[in-house]
Amino acid sequence: MAQTNQSICSILPKSITKQISTCENSEQYITNFLQNALPSTDTGSIANELRKSLILGKHKSKWNKKKQCKGKLLTNRKRMQLGLRKISCQVNGMKYEDLLPLNQLWLNYMQQVLGPKFLDNIPKDPTDPNWENVNQQLIKADFHGAEVSIVGAKCPSLIGLSGIVVQDTKNIFRICGKDNIIRTIPKDVVIMNMHLKDIKLEFFGKDLSIKPTERTIKKFKCGRIYEL
Repeated sequence: MAQTNQSICSILPKSITKQISTCENSEQYITNFLQNALPSTDTGSIANELRKSLILGKHKSKWNKKKQCKGKLLTNRKRMQLGLRKISCQVNGMKYEDLLPLNQLWLNYMQQVLGPKFLDNIPKDPTDPNWENVNQQLIKADFHGAEVSIVGAKCPSLIGLSGIVVQDTKNIFRICGKDNIIRTIPKDVVIMNMHLKDIKLEFFGKDLSIKPTERTIKKFKCGRIYEL
């Protein structure tokens, strides 16, 4: 065993090491290797060939990058099947008293949107310079938690209904009345009052017949008149 270890670790003879040339520069080493390996007719083009850059060498490999897993959003139909947009209409479900803190949060939110001086200087006619600005801010606001009442409608049974908005979609409001019953109000056929503390702001529901997310970025034209 000792003899085999000595034979493995023994120094190579000079007849072999004499032919081996080492070079600190890797490019020079490759050049020397090619000059010794290639025939004499091809050694003249070694320098020109080494100057060329391969296409694969310019682009970094993308195989090492981790693929980002992008989650797929649920479709509207899938959300309806899962019941994500369904509000319970049971007797022991949502109650009007439980929504009063939400209404208070909405009042504070509207005070920040309209400004603290809005209640002292409310525009009463279209000639007021703040009329259009206030209307644009009201239409773009979020109505979840707002207290509304119906003052005009094509369907007489809707007139007089009131409550706190618990759901705002493109075409309907869902409101919870003081009798703890959740009702669906179509926007296109009603005129509504929005209760902002001691102030009532009247507006057409058709002006809000758009998705809440799209309503915040859309510019509306004032002065439109609808027939009910």
